[in-house]
Amino acid sequence: MQETKLKLLERIVDRRQDSLYRFAYFRTGSQADAEDIVQDVLLRLFHSDCNLNRIDDVERYLWRAIANRCCDYHRHRRNATLPTERAAALADEPGEQELREEYERIAGLLALLPEEQAEVIRLKTSDSLTFARIAEITGSTEATVKSRFRYGIGKLRKLINH
Repeated sequence: MQETKLKLLERIVDRRQDSLYRFAYFRTGSQADAEDIVQDVLLRLFHSDCNLNRIDDVERYLWRAIANRCCDYHRHRRNATLPTERAAALADEPGEQELREEYERIAGLLALLPEEQAEVIRLKTSDSLTFARIAEITGSTEATVKSRFRYGIGKLRKLINH
């Protein structure tokens, strides 16, 4: 018997919501935007005509959809400026400033790496995914994922030590 779309999404959200959110957060740098992106992707998938039982790996599909939505987010925000009132409100939220500074430091270092290496590092460190799972999500081989991680971490070490 096929699992209903709602039950399947509930099961995935129960298991992966935090990981999906962290993934979006490390790509956007904003708690609110990360939550919005994950919610938007889940709602669009739920309301779509897509039969999830025909997708081989729904979790992989979700990871890719969130990654794509984060790219859209950056594309739309590239020319947008943060209104002064919102920037002031963010600075007043407890812990938000420290969190944003840490994010910006990490994002700045990751931005110096090739995107493939940065993505593998994000998935491995923020979501504790196995190399095998990262390979499934990215459509790469496990050996390639391990290599990207190793070379990326090596480059980060050099950047931090210099």
